[in-house]
Amino acid sequence: MLYAPLRKCDFTRKPFNVSTLQHAEPLVSLDHLILAYVIALLSALTGVAIYAELRRRRFEPTPSEDRIFRCTRCGYVYTDDPDVDRSRCSQCGQNNDAIQF
Repeated sequence: MLYAPLRKCDFTRKPFNVSTLQHAEPLVSLDHLILAYVIALLSALTGVAIYAELRRRRFEPTPSEDRIFRCTRCGYVYTDDPDVDRSRCSQCGQNNDAIQF
């Protein structure tokens, strides 16, 4: 078996002195860290908003293109095809115009 040779401890070194340390430059400035943090949060929030909008559209009912009619005689509300201008009421037979919203 191969083992690394044991080293002797060097107790002759001088004690640690804080005043001799040189301050190293940081790799990234604080301004850049804050900017990256804000950009990451905003992009995550935008992604969540887009995902929520897509889910909402997927489960929302699709709008109908039928026209809505209300009978002037009996008050019955009904729908008919989008290409019909006047429609006959199924309750009393009165011809009615489409409701304009």
